[in-house]
Amino acid sequence: MSLLIASLALQASDPKWIYDGVVEEYRDNRYLTATGEGSSSEDARKNAISRLAEQLKISISSQSNIVKEYRSSSEKFSHDENVNIRIQTQVDLSDLEGITVARQYFQSESNTYFAFALLDKIKNATRLTFQIENQFDLLRTQLALVKDLFAQDADSEAMILLLKTSYVFKDVTRDIELHRLFANTGASSLLKDSVLELITEYDLYLASVFKRIDIRVIGASQRMGSPELGVSEPYRLAFLINGRPLERVPVKVVAESEGSVIDYDETSNLQGELTVAVRSFPYSDKAQSKISVGLDLYDELFINSSPIAELVIQLSKKSEVSIWLNSSVSSRHNDFLHLTVNDGLSSVLSEQNYNVLSDNTGAADYIIEVQAAVVDMPGFNGINFSKLNGVVSIKSAKTMRVLKTIRIDSNATKAGALTSDNAAEKSAGKLVDAIKDELLSTLEKNLGRE
Repeated sequence: MSLLIASLALQASDPKWIYDGVVEEYRDNRYLTATGEGSSSEDARKNAISRLAEQLKISISSQSNIVKEYRSSSEKFSHDENVNIRIQTQVDLSDLEGITVARQYFQSESNTYFAFALLDKIKNATRLTFQIENQFDLLRTQLALVKDLFAQDADSEAMILLLKTSYVFKDVTRDIELHRLFANTGASSLLKDSVLELITEYDLYLASVFKRIDIRVIGASQRMGSPELGVSEPYRLAFLINGRPLERVPVKVVAESEGSVIDYDETSNLQGELTVAVRSFPYSDKAQSKISVGLDLYDELFINSSPIAELVIQLSKKSEVSIWLNSSVSSRHNDFLHLTVNDGLSSVLSEQNYNVLSDNTGAADYIIEVQAAVVDMPGFNGINFSKLNGVVSIKSAKTMRVLKTIRIDSNATKAGALTSDNAAEKSAGKLVDAIKDELLSTLEKNLGRE
């Protein structure tokens, strides 16, 4: 009972806000508040501000649907279309004003610091209103300038500005979502209506411009490749408008396979051309991998998106891959161990649908070479033991380059038998199991590699 009384007495001496998060003078809807605690005053302050940011992020996520209504007599938009757009907004507290740590407290009994942080909604709503209006002016100015430049046949300059303008829409929609948290419904509604009008105007203009764009692949758009080495020669593309080159326009390259390594120019050159070099991409069981190349447009807000050219990487099928086995296993007791190794490897590869050649007279794609030696080990109770040391090399049959060297785990090949030659043969059989997984994985990653 005495402990309970002592605890209640301590709570009575503490400020109420560290328990309920409420400070009377800041109960007004004008403020967004949060409390934080930590082992130092700085940690408490940071935690309180972090919780403010989390509240903003959750609030934006719960209400960030902008509905676009197109009412146009143009050919493409002859009927109403309602489009829901999800805005992914990251809250950057450096963009906000009026964040204050209004209360701090140290509780000596628990050695804990507390902080009470607040954000002034009115101050932020006012600042954002001016910022958004300036962004509206910028959008109107830039779109008018784009139209003038196209009218003067300054196509490349106009396209660069048109694409740049799409990212201004990204900024303004983010700010409008923040504004909706701080301002009254009427003010937010007016801003939303204004941005929807600008989005509609911009989107319709995109449709008229993109009809004149041609993104053309120079040469073959489908090429053989491998996950490990990608495609041997870069793709070349041309960006044209009405048959004329689009110079220095920013581009976007998107790979179907996440984790692909692709080198490309960020803009087209003075001839309107671009190179895309595929260095590598993740292995998958698909027969092909695709890459799309288009203009660098922030298109999450718009119905119209950039025209694209599709690049296709054809992957070699296992049944079309020929492999020649060349094994050499030295032993004092058995001269035929190379046949044991070859037979085991042939069985494993055939199960995976690889075409295993019986000799080197055919046109092989790869050569698997085994260089191994039997090591005799001390025996006991009439049992002989052995193991194999050596390496397995995977080579391109066309260039004779070594693509992979696998070191044999000799411990995995240990075997015993009544005679030394049988022990050596068992070790040779175990070699296949010891390298099988790494061998198959290496072949899959290197399909098409020379």
